[in-house]
Amino acid sequence: MPDLPHLILPRIEQERPRKKTGYGRPPGKDYVVHGRQLKRQLSDVLSHFRARRPPEGINPNLILRIQLDEKSMVDEETWERCGLTLLSIDENKTLILFSSDQDLTDFKRRLSEYNEGPPTEKQKSAPHTQIFASINEISEVRPRDRIGRLFLAQAVNTPEDIRLENEYIIDIELWDLGTNQLCQDKIHEIRAYIETRGGEVTDDYIGESLILLRAKCLGEVVRDLLEIESIATIDLPPQPTLTVGELIELGIQDFPPVNPPPDIAPSVAVLDSGIIPAHPLLSPAIGEATTVPRTLGDATDRHGHGTMVAGLALYGDVKSCIDRRTFAPDLKLFSARVLNDRCEFDDESLITSQMRDAILYFRNSYNCRVFNISLGDVRLPYKGGKVSPWASILDTLARELDIVIVVSAGNFHFDPGPDNSPDIHIQDYPRYLLNDEARIIEPATGAIVLTVGALAHSATIPPGFAANNVSFRPIALPGQPSPFTRSGFGLGDAIKPELCEFGGNFAYDGMIHEVRDNIRELSIISLNRDYLRRLFTTDIGTSFSAPRIAHLAARILETFPGASANLIRAFIVASASVPEAALNILNALDKDAVYRICGYGQPNLYKAQHSDENRAVLYAESEIEFDKFHIYEVPIPEELIQNSGKRNISVTLAFDPPVRHSRFDYLGVKMSFRLIRGKTEEEIIEAFRHRDSGEDIVERISSTKYDCTMEPKPRCREGSTLQKGTFTMHRNPQPEYGDKYYLVVRCEKKWAKVEHSPQRYAVVVVLKHSAQINIYNSIRQKIAIRLRASRRA
Repeated sequence: MPDLPHLILPRIEQERPRKKTGYGRPPGKDYVVHGRQLKRQLSDVLSHFRARRPPEGINPNLILRIQLDEKSMVDEETWERCGLTLLSIDENKTLILFSSDQDLTDFKRRLSEYNEGPPTEKQKSAPHTQIFASINEISEVRPRDRIGRLFLAQAVNTPEDIRLENEYIIDIELWDLGTNQLCQDKIHEIRAYIETRGGEVTDDYIGESLILLRAKCLGEVVRDLLEIESIATIDLPPQPTLTVGELIELGIQDFPPVNPPPDIAPSVAVLDSGIIPAHPLLSPAIGEATTVPRTLGDATDRHGHGTMVAGLALYGDVKSCIDRRTFAPDLKLFSARVLNDRCEFDDESLITSQMRDAILYFRNSYNCRVFNISLGDVRLPYKGGKVSPWASILDTLARELDIVIVVSAGNFHFDPGPDNSPDIHIQDYPRYLLNDEARIIEPATGAIVLTVGALAHSATIPPGFAANNVSFRPIALPGQPSPFTRSGFGLGDAIKPELCEFGGNFAYDGMIHEVRDNIRELSIISLNRDYLRRLFTTDIGTSFSAPRIAHLAARILETFPGASANLIRAFIVASASVPEAALNILNALDKDAVYRICGYGQPNLYKAQHSDENRAVLYAESEIEFDKFHIYEVPIPEELIQNSGKRNISVTLAFDPPVRHSRFDYLGVKMSFRLIRGKTEEEIIEAFRHRDSGEDIVERISSTKYDCTMEPKPRCREGSTLQKGTFTMHRNPQPEYGDKYYLVVRCEKKWAKVEHSPQRYAVVVVLKHSAQINIYNSIRQKIAIRLRASRRA
């Protein structure tokens, strides 16, 4: 296959305001009865607030809890006009709002005007109906509402469940009440209060929308902290869940010397349990190995997990290197040990601080742009609600630093329970991967990070295990999901994980009714920390599928050294496909099972880097103002139209919006795309542009005749910052569709601020014919003609 370069996707040089949709009609409620009820609820909240005595040194803050009607939404600007700042919104339309005016003057005035009804006979609706008819209830935030997920998992459901005499290490999240100075003042207040009570604050963090403290204190102090209005949640710190691999044979004498990578080689950084810098297959490629925080001591891996992950991040497929008997690193390797000797995060440092400090160090010192984090807290499966601070800081860093962060989906250990036969491990596979308990774990919920699940690469059983035991069998076949991989969806039904890679397999031993997770032939091979005894080791887990994706991301930078993180993510997903074996077994379960477990599939490095004669890749990077749209021209060659066979046009869009941890509407910006055929450029502009009041309505391009139907549908893909849709043609398209299609990319402002604009994005379009037909040259010629014409114009 010729290594053809990807092509530039031509854009029509116009940026137009997009059509906007409103919030619809508010619920039909009696303004007299409903207004009186809301006024009573508000009076109760204010009475309780004024009656409370805040802890010494803590300035009180008026925080409201407002429950909206499930079909309603009120925008942030409306709350601001009422004198309220929106702090948080949950998936059940529960809002948390802060008022700097403790009398709620503006809000109460508007509520009274609503309660009094229309001021004139001509006016049909009461004033401010949009907001107050949408409110079901006004209340206050209770102390039990501030208890975090990990406390709840330990049956701490009320403040009374916290033992007064126990010492706790806790993470305290504060509400973002506005300015950086106000946040600093709040941190100072809470710190002083804890230290006055004999506790200690060991770390704090202030981000764009995330304020955290790490503290050590007695349970009686924790109980009192739960009463403070400015505190959003109090929880136990997250901790990673790791496994130890089994050693296998192989020696350094079997391999030629390992040469260092070129000076200009891209790099990959691993945040894990450290590495063994003296390992002969790692040492030539190591740029620096350090610890974050420095108090962890030296950077040496005391567990083995980090060394295994680093080997895969550096080489991608260690087994293929062994088979070739050659290790030739193409990348530079960096390592930050972020776990202590117990393989836990540091007791005194916030995990957000560790992630920020490590990533900033490698980005600023070595221009490292790809990071791998194969760590997760198995106690935190995602079951709805907001993402963790851990995931949020990774998303924020990915956006601010223009970097690719790869995380593992986490490992699931299926327990059939005492009432079921252990044989269900075979019988119910892979259905149990869709259980609530099998959802991805933090920080895999991040929206901008790349989340990776696992595939089985082997179903080979060693003769010693299988002899005279017909019931000893692998659970998954090659290309099927690993029996331990976790599933999505993520926040806002986003496709998570987006990708999958080889991570290993389990076997089931029917004679002893147990699952075996230590079969070498079913495991992933990588580098062993105890290299003087054995050079390699094996293990299973999504921890070892993620670094293969990190390796691929860094290798793409070889070909596209100036590419943005959005473009790298888009190239990776554009090259991905779900293995046939996984499609066959998952499609039988549920229409969304493939996307929930495998995402867009397993990527291919060659396809990410190169085009083929029958597969042309076009790409573009740009910035777009809020509530605008861009149009790109997709050339359709005659060879694609006239030659029978299966034809695909796939579109991959990647963008990095601002995120806000405290909100269920986590993304400050949403983007989407449509592929249109059979319409002129002018008709498309008219159909998608914003229309002022009084302008004639233009017929929408909603028919599938013109709006190319793509899989997955918009409902499934548009919750993500990384979206891919594929339009498939089995028959020759009609001549009226023309020789060019149009890609419309739209940007929709949610809660993002002016300083967040414009929004960066990248788009990749892949045109492919199933037959070995040269469509590449025709597309390249069409683009060249288009570019020459635009220059003359």
